[in-house]
Amino acid sequence: MRLLIDSGNTRVKYVVSNQGQWLEMGVVEELSTLEEKLRAKYPALQQLIYSDVRGKHTAEKWQAYFPNFNVHALKSLRFPFESNYTTPSTLGDDRLALVAAAVKKYPKQNCLIIDAGSCLTFDLLTAKGVYLGGAISPGIQMRFKALHTFTGKLPLCTPKEQNNAVGTSTQEAIATGVMQGVIYEIEGQINQLSQKYTPLTVILTGGDALHLSKTVKNTIFAEPNFLAEGLDYILEYNKY
Repeated sequence: MRLLIDSGNTRVKYVVSNQGQWLEMGVVEELSTLEEKLRAKYPALQQLIYSDVRGKHTAEKWQAYFPNFNVHALKSLRFPFESNYTTPSTLGDDRLALVAAAVKKYPKQNCLIIDAGSCLTFDLLTAKGVYLGGAISPGIQMRFKALHTFTGKLPLCTPKEQNNAVGTSTQEAIATGVMQGVIYEIEGQINQLSQKYTPLTVILTGGDALHLSKTVKNTIFAEPNFLAEGLDYILEYNKY
């Protein structure tokens, strides 16, 4: 039985997994009390793997939060793919986990994994199981905040489905610019990469995937819990 922890830029999520079945998932309110809460419900819980994109806690700190668990830092484990990334020490835990999930769920396929979270990331995995790298740009919320923060008068707007090519008010113009800009970026990446890596399986995940899955024209697979699936598979691959 495994505990999967995804410590992102805005919140910490967890999943309790048992032989591929997810027994419980949620958002962590307080790390210091999570172990006691879960051990009382699942005495067989022993293994823990975490993805920590902010690097907020050291491995020793995670172990202190979960003293009765076998705690695994993601980058201390073997991965089910080869990597051509030239700066592996700076490669985010989340991107590694997402690529691992693609290996597991879409084997021997060219995969483009798009994570629409705090940042918008693109990661490319070849059908031969080689991770080539990808791209990183500001996410939807970051773009809205940047327009508000670095200008004198533009309001802070929120994401919404935007079908108009032209905004007729300042708020609509911001919504159109941000949302359509992200959609064009995603479709542009898909169109460019699919010319070389054919066929290309496209996976969309992350907190803002819901805003995008209905409007991106290309065929995609929406995978809301893809990162946790990757964490689970990495432990499975390492025989934990």
